[in-house]
Amino acid sequence: MENAAGKGIQFGLMTDIHHDLIPDAQERLSVFIDRMNREQVDFIIQLGDFCFPLPENRPFLQTWEQFRGPRYHVLGNHDMDRSDKRTIMQYLRMSKHYYSFDSMDYHFVVLDTNYIYNDGTYFDYENSNYAKTPLENINHVSGEQLDWLRQDLKATDKTTVIFSHQSLENAHYGKTLGIHNSDELRAILRETNDSAGQRKVIACFNGHSHVDGVKVIDDIYFIDINSMSYYYMGPQYKVTRYSEEITDKYKILSQSAPYLDPLFAIVSISPGLMSIQGNETEYVGPTPMDCGYGNVYSGHLVVPKISNRKLLF
Repeated sequence: MENAAGKGIQFGLMTDIHHDLIPDAQERLSVFIDRMNREQVDFIIQLGDFCFPLPENRPFLQTWEQFRGPRYHVLGNHDMDRSDKRTIMQYLRMSKHYYSFDSMDYHFVVLDTNYIYNDGTYFDYENSNYAKTPLENINHVSGEQLDWLRQDLKATDKTTVIFSHQSLENAHYGKTLGIHNSDELRAILRETNDSAGQRKVIACFNGHSHVDGVKVIDDIYFIDINSMSYYYMGPQYKVTRYSEEITDKYKILSQSAPYLDPLFAIVSISPGLMSIQGNETEYVGPTPMDCGYGNVYSGHLVVPKISNRKLLF
């Protein structure tokens, strides 16, 4: 961790652990928290699909709370699979579902991309309602939130990073993976940087897609952070990798390519440079390619890793 005089910052980043869908999420989270405490990063943040708000998941949440520093949550679509948005927020002790904060010399924005848009009205995700909704109506940032974002960015003079669950990159990115009003949101980002005469907003991090990649749009980095746990392929690629007991309890595992070790990143930002220190593991059992799936999805690689990167701004 760089000191304040160095005008640098480090934070720990993870996403899509899916506690209720895999058997070893507790152990994966413990590895992350132990590492972040050793590294003494300035804060940690998870980008969604964390856990259901159930009493039996309290020990998992307590593991997250063992980090000795600020901790931030982003809501993912699956966090509302068994509850409404207010319930999961209370469970995670989130006072707001979109918000911003400053740390060192940097500004950070957390967005909520979990809205259904229908007939001019935005509806919260709740109890898996998005799964029963036409694709073009899901994955939106609410109009109220867009207005707030414009004012929030205007009010800061700090270099800014944005976090979301779904990608802000493109409405048609992977059909269900990106937000569907991305053009409107990215117009706000362009307006912010043009007005500032510099790259005030330097990067947008997202989870959700379980891939490893980065694209540059309007001189802003759009960075996909891989799942901590697995890549989902679908029922047509079903393979048994675990015991009958585990396979029966965690049904998504047979349709997925699980990662042997947890994936996460440490992001360091200093003037003009953002570095991502990721990690790499291997699949449990056959790879997606071995299953006939392939190794590319939505323009990014399907790999069991988060790449190391050095990104100038």
